[in-house]
Formats: sequence, C-alpha cells, structure tokens
Amino acid sequence: MEYAETKSDEIDNQKSKATSTTENDQSLILQLVITAAVILILAAVNLLAPPTGLSRSGFQMIGIALVSALLWSTELIPIPITALLIIFLQGIFNILPFQESLASLAHPVNTLLFVGFVLAAGLQKFDLDRKISISFIKLAGTRVRRLLFAMMAIVAILSMWMSNTSTVALVVPIVISIIEVSKGEYPNLKRSFMIGIAYAGTIGGIATPVGTPPNPITIGFLSDMAGVNISFLDWIMIGLPFSLILLPVAWLVVILIYPPEIDEIEVPASALEMEINENNKWGVRRFLLIFMAIVVLWLAESFFALPDNWLYLVAVGGSITMCLPMIGVLSWEELSNEVNWGVLILIGGGLALGSGLSESGVISWIVNSFMAQIQHLPINLVIIVVAAMTSLSIMFFCSLTATSTAFVPLAITLALQLNADPLIFAAAAGIASSFAYILPANTPPNAISYSSGYFETKDMIFSGLILLALSILVFVLVSNFLWPVIL
Repeated sequence: MEYAETKSDEIDNQKSKATSTTENDQSLILQLVITAAVILILAAVNLLAPPTGLSRSGFQMIGIALVSALLWSTELIPIPITALLIIFLQGIFNILPFQESLASLAHPVNTLLFVGFVLAAGLQKFDLDRKISISFIKLAGTRVRRLLFAMMAIVAILSMWMSNTSTVALVVPIVISIIEVSKGEYPNLKRSFMIGIAYAGTIGGIATPVGTPPNPITIGFLSDMAGVNISFLDWIMIGLPFSLILLPVAWLVVILIYPPEIDEIEVPASALEMEINENNKWGVRRFLLIFMAIVVLWLAESFFALPDNWLYLVAVGGSITMCLPMIGVLSWEELSNEVNWGVLILIGGGLALGSGLSESGVISWIVNSFMAQIQHLPINLVIIVVAAMTSLSIMFFCSLTATSTAFVPLAITLALQLNADPLIFAAAAGIASSFAYILPANTPPNAISYSSGYFETKDMIFSGLILLALSILVFVLVSNFLWPVIL
C-alpha cells in the first residue's frame, strides 16, 4: 500500500514537472516571438520607405507606438519600463530632443496624480475611507438594491480622491462578508454586487482631475496642443455631472441583467466593526483641514486672478504641507509606500508618446487620411466614433493611461481640423479611456472584483458592452445639453 502511494506521488510529481516545463517552454517561445516582432517593427520603420505624406521621423514614431502597444498589451517587460523605452527610442531616432522627451517624466500632470496618492495615504492612515464606507452601509439598511447602490456610491465617492484600485480593494472584503451570511446560493446577488462596485470605481474616478490618470492627461494635452486651460472647477463641471448620471445607470444595468434573488439581506456586525483610536483625533483634524484647504485653493482659481499653473502649484504645495513637521500628518515612509511610482513613470512615457506622435506629424497624417470620409458627418456621430474606438481599444492596451495618451492627442487634432470644440473631443477620448467595463483584465479594480470568484468573464462582457453603449449615449447627451449650460 505504501509502495503504491509512493509510486502515485512520484507520477503526480512527474506530471507536475512536465506541465511546468511545458508552460515555461510556451512562455519562452512567446517571449521570443514578441522580441522578434519588436525588432522587425523597428527595423522596418528605419529601412522601408515611409508612406506617402509621412516623414521618416513620423514613420519611426509609428514604429515606437506599435512597439509600446505590443509591450503594454503583453507585458513582456514591466509597463513602466516600456514607458521609459519610448523616451529612449525617441532619443535614439532623434525624433525629439532627449531632454524634451525626458522632461515628460516631470510634466505638471504628474503633480496631480502625486497629490492624489498623498490624499489617499492620509485617508487610509486614519481609516477615514472605512469610516465613510461603514456610515453608508448603516444608512442603506438591509434592502438589497438600496445596499448595492450605497456600496457603489461609496466606491464612486472615494474613487474621486483615491486610487480606484485601493477603493475597490477596501470595499470587496466588506461585500464578501455581507454576501457570505446569506443563506443559500444566490449567483445574481454575487454578480450584481461585485460587478457593480468594479464599475463604480471607474465611474467615480471620472469626476475629479485627480480621480484617474486619463483626467490629468486630458487636461495636459488640451493645454499643450490646443491652448485650452482647464481649472479644477472646470473639470468638476465636466466630470461630476457625467458621474452622477452614469452611476445610477450602471446600478440599473447590473440589477436588471442580474436581478438579486432576495430583497433583504442581513449585514453582519463584523462588517461594521471599526477600531476608534482617540489618539489620532488631532491628526484627523489636521488632515481634513489640509484636505479642505487644497480643494478650496483649487476652486479659487475659477474666481480670482491667480498665478499660472495654479492647479499644479496647489498640488505641490499641498503635498509638501502634508509632510511638514507639526503641521502635516504623513511621514515620508508612509507616503512613499502609498505612491505608485510606476504609474508616474507610465504617465511620463505616455505623454512623451503623445508629443512624439504630434510633433512628428503622425497624428495630422492619420487625421488627414480620414478627413474625406468624416468631414461631412454630423459632429455628434464623429464624437461617438471617437469614444467607441477609444473605449474598445482598452481591451488591447489593458491600460487606461496608455489608451488616453494614444487617443486624446488624436481627438484634439481631429477637432481642430473640423473646426470643432477641442474640449468636447478631448473629453470624449479622455473620459472614454476610463470605460473599462468589459474584461476583468482591463483594470486592477475589475481584476480584484473578479478574484472573488463570484462571476465569470462572460458575465462582465455582457453587462460591460451594454454599459459601454449607454455611457457613450450619456456622454453625447451631457456634452450637448448640460455642458453648454454649466460651462
């Protein structure tokens, strides 16, 4: 008997090793194929004649864009390293002065993302994010649909100021603890809650300039390419109404497609447990005071004559204040652990990619190639096409930042060629870059919700396609009827 068990274990080990070896071989083959493709692309744009109307540097820039898209989608190398590769290749091919490409890493846009990480660090240090979540749950009661909307509202509000990933990661365990106390199997209940909070993180991030990377990227390109300066309040007026309308739309989508099997659910006491540390009350007050001061100073730009780049100056000043002795509330260790430095590098590389495509003439060449087909189309139809192409491209790029840096410059150039409002076109591409509803792999919040095991990929694809179409429709309606009134 012991011999048989030993023999069985040996066979299992051999099978496991064989499977591991096969997977390693397949991975190596894939890496070699991708590497060969990168080399061929870069060789082609240097050796072949450029297409008619495109310069050599423009052709090389297309090669860099294709290589970056391939590497971002396959993650052969870390995503931030691909961003650095863009800057390196632009310097090697002399497309942009190296100092100009390198300066993209310190673009003012990154200060908005940095202060977003600072605010998130403060919220998490004092458990304010959890306190807000628990308060919403208590108000919602035990009605399932109301509780789902409350959870989605929590995620959306926190995602306006924090990383969408951090917000969803905070709320998912709370949702699991609520669902697990229900008696019986309720697959639709699980689907609706987990898919709903993933969507809410995306929708909430659209509302403020610091909510998600595509927002400051859009602001930066509008300033650099169209001379349109967007203040903090301007973006609030653009993004917040859209988020407020889209959140209940997303809630309706998930409860209509996956109607919960029960009407009420008990919220366990464990989900509402919260340690209160009275020693931190002065720290909480200082944090909230600095937080409110940052927001008030951002809003002041719309009412007073203030220095240029006020939006970014406040971001830098607020970040410094948060770490000052006696006044601030964060140590450098606490802050550096919260900051996602890879995202800042990715944004810098993405901005360099956009600048290279613009200055080398690639974007104008692409737009001019399609002008004959689109110049007689209604503007709203063109906007729908821009938003649809951008949002569907997320499935290829698997990065909101990469998607926005590719499509926002294209949208702005298209608007200028059509004598249309570049703000509307840039917002169409920038906001649509956040419509990551379809695949769990599209964004970390989707992946976190998917990791619960409560839904399958096909569930998110079905609801995501419907929400994507409705999101584009809401954008067209808001940009046509609401923005002209409030902007």
